[in-house]
Amino acid sequence: MNIKYLSFLLLAVAALTGCTEKNDEPGNGEKPHSGTYQLSGKVEKGPFVRGSSVSVQPLNESMTPIGTVFSGEINDDTGSFDLGKIDLASQFVRIAADGYYFNEISGDLSLGQLHLIALADLSDRNSVNVNIITHLKSTRIQNLMRDGNTFAAADRQAQKELLTQFGLQNYESTPAETMSVSAGSDGSGVLIAISSLVLVNRSDAEITEYISALTQDLADDGVFTDDNKRTLSHDRSLIKNSLDFIADNITSRYAELGKSIKVPDLRYFIDWNGDGIAGNEIADNIEISLSQNEISFDKNGGTATIQITSNIPLSLEPFKDPYGEESPGNVTVDNIFNHFFETNNPIKCVSTYENNVLTIKVDKTQSHINQTDHVFLYDLMGTARADIKVTLAGDPAIPISLSDVGKQYVSSTFNKFSEAVSWMYYMERGYTGMYQFHDVRCPLAVNNYYNDKAFQAAYSSIRSNALAIKSFSELNNSDANPYFILLNAITYTEMLDKWGNICILELNQTGDNYDVLKQEPAKDVARYIENSLDNISSAFREKSGLINFNPEEAFSISKDVWRMAKANIHMFLNEPSRAMPYLEEIVNSGRYTLSSGNEYDANSGTILFINVPNEVMSGHTVSYYSYADALLLLAECYISSGNETKATALINQVAQAKNMPVIANGNLLTYIEKIRKELFIPRYFAFQKRHSLGNYESYQTLWPLPQDLIIYSGWSQNPGYNK
Repeated sequence: MNIKYLSFLLLAVAALTGCTEKNDEPGNGEKPHSGTYQLSGKVEKGPFVRGSSVSVQPLNESMTPIGTVFSGEINDDTGSFDLGKIDLASQFVRIAADGYYFNEISGDLSLGQLHLIALADLSDRNSVNVNIITHLKSTRIQNLMRDGNTFAAADRQAQKELLTQFGLQNYESTPAETMSVSAGSDGSGVLIAISSLVLVNRSDAEITEYISALTQDLADDGVFTDDNKRTLSHDRSLIKNSLDFIADNITSRYAELGKSIKVPDLRYFIDWNGDGIAGNEIADNIEISLSQNEISFDKNGGTATIQITSNIPLSLEPFKDPYGEESPGNVTVDNIFNHFFETNNPIKCVSTYENNVLTIKVDKTQSHINQTDHVFLYDLMGTARADIKVTLAGDPAIPISLSDVGKQYVSSTFNKFSEAVSWMYYMERGYTGMYQFHDVRCPLAVNNYYNDKAFQAAYSSIRSNALAIKSFSELNNSDANPYFILLNAITYTEMLDKWGNICILELNQTGDNYDVLKQEPAKDVARYIENSLDNISSAFREKSGLINFNPEEAFSISKDVWRMAKANIHMFLNEPSRAMPYLEEIVNSGRYTLSSGNEYDANSGTILFINVPNEVMSGHTVSYYSYADALLLLAECYISSGNETKATALINQVAQAKNMPVIANGNLLTYIEKIRKELFIPRYFAFQKRHSLGNYESYQTLWPLPQDLIIYSGWSQNPGYNK
């Protein structure tokens, strides 16, 4: 045998031997190969709980199931499983898990089970984690392999495409099968971020539905539809303020399981502005300074410049997510009340920002009132990092009128006011026997539903007005507040008559709940109302009363409404001599005549008219302040001063007009009581109390305060209701 032939033979044998050994290795190459494989890993959404099922299904190169399915289960609450060595018909496998999981947003275990899968090549690894990313890319891998790609190539492409949809393509080289929530690595941040976006604001059933939709969406072409991108944009906004809470939930869960883990800074794993790169928006250790943060112009406007020093890029416009929802944002005090009045041409403020210089140019005012605007500078995340307040003086020569926003707010406040006084009127009618109601009568139970309803409606009205009062005061706009102050004064006076010691909300504006309301002595509240009304005395016009409410006329309401409010607070304070002049001004004005009907309907004697909400009394209206009311109040004042002749004349004037018998002799106050009751004139209860009428026990001269106030706010219950 020659040397050349021997060498060739040895090479051939070596080649054949090498091929045989290679084919004997399970799963090597891109064809299915049976063999013994070892498999362990974790199933995490958050981690699946102990007892969740795990199954392994061999697949051929077309990802079609072959061979026998092997089943096992998760053996601890961190989601770990270890199936040991298993004989499989292929190195390509579909690993499926079904079970309950830890929800990192709620901080609780799920109420429903979740199904997650991973596709893997066990010749490449013997530890495979099953998670949200392995699931979302699985169908895309199958489609790519059916198009002729190898598993490795399909897996790489599917993962890159998927992570790109979340702006996380910088982490594409870390296989999802190695990522774990508990690892404390960048892969953990990627996994938690995507997992949290899938969970946010969804039930267990909706999570399953959403995961399926995203999986199928990615499968065809490796990108999400615009609809799903919009959903992700919306979910990013929902999760924005919850990241620390999510991290705490995860670390607490693992601490309960005896493991100490770290969660990466999740801010860096979410594409906040939708520019396709997660985390590039984040700026820490920010240092920004402005040469000034407020600019004021007289009514002629002008130009101003501000020097900005910043260690991060700033822009006048935040980066707009191309798939973000157009949203009006939160309705804030600033954007309601700065646009409350119609200005024809609202404040024109043009800003430019170049070379760290902010230039603001404001045109001449077109408004009756002072206007305020804000210029913001934003970082790349869309967060306002600088706020420059711009104030433009108003021109008193320009007529005042409400914008659509202003009209809506004013109408809303009057509707709330109407609801409040209507509920109190409803209660009063039943309590005094003016009308027979089965659900309201004297005495009242502490937990009477309608009593609570009336009290809450009163404070709901006061709260809306107090917000306006506070906001306009901050804007130095004295034109707006008298209307809101007047409504609150009327409501407070009614509440004093009915519940006694209450709260002045304008002095306690730290929240909307009862637990922030400070109870004040009734007399102190009454003096506050008196002073408030005195401060707005010049704001109203001498004209007939308010019958058809028009928001455009709210700030020129009849001064007679104010006079009735003043008279009633003085009557509450037992000061009829101080109430008398206001009532005489109404009576002597010649603006009103008496109608023949009761006080339900608007008529020539109406001073303030209310449409009663249907919830209170369907189809009802009431002349809340009326000329008859003013005459009877004035008669009451004359009686207290000893002038019964004048009092009798006024009482008979009302009686004759209303087709009631005139008084010949007897107790004048008793006759006033009779007229008030028959005409359904509001504040009948207050009149009775002033003169010890109605046969009430001493404790029944006040109604019980709602129990929530007593329990949660430490208020003192009115005497007689603690039994």
